[in-house]
Amino acid sequence: MSEATIAPYFPFRRIKIQGQAVASQTNRVRIQMEPDKRFAPVCHHCGKKAAAVHSWTGRSVRDLDMAGTRVWLDCRYRKLYCAQCQRIVIEDLELFDPYLRVTRRLAAYIHQLCQWMTVRDVARHLGLDWKTVKDADKLFLEAHYGQPDYEGLRILAVDEISIRKGHRYLTVVLDYETGRVVYVGKARKARTLIRFFNRLSTGQRKAIEAVVMDMWDPYIKAVKKNCRPPGSSSISSMSWLPLAA
Repeated sequence: MSEATIAPYFPFRRIKIQGQAVASQTNRVRIQMEPDKRFAPVCHHCGKKAAAVHSWTGRSVRDLDMAGTRVWLDCRYRKLYCAQCQRIVIEDLELFDPYLRVTRRLAAYIHQLCQWMTVRDVARHLGLDWKTVKDADKLFLEAHYGQPDYEGLRILAVDEISIRKGHRYLTVVLDYETGRVVYVGKARKARTLIRFFNRLSTGQRKAIEAVVMDMWDPYIKAVKKNCRPPGSSSISSMSWLPLAA
């Protein structure tokens, strides 16, 4: 007769389960893990096999709950010298990211919840620190939106938003036709908007036909400098529309 095993709940080929400790009174379990030495250690950053093992270390990370029981993984892993990255890195066990205190699959669940709940509500629901929740959500947001697509921009909308008292602002640039945010920069100065235009290729700048914004002089200066039609001595051929209140 086969024995019950928790192995199917941890389908990670680079780790081995060494043991577990269950605290039934508090509905908590700690599972001990270590690297499966059948696999050569790889760099978490570039994915290349490591040249040498630098040292061993350990970390406790929170995993998805199992049948109402909160699960922590106590994992030993290796620090490596990566010849490709030219620095000391940790090995990739396909389990957690270097700077998170939760597993990747719990981080994915946190990101899903954050689409419908506040960070503090998610933290309260999962029994986590709100900073842990914020960092996990930020990781997924950077992966999805860290490299914005500037292709097809024809009409831009530019505005500022206040983030706190004391005249602290962010400059926001949107694709006017789709409402998609394509850039967010600190402050509301000309150089803030210029940094956005510097990310565009010459062809992408030429494709911009109109800019929708309020009459804020630094923005006007930045647009005139970067969106003037080729061969034109003035900006008169650009379409100017006041931003709706």
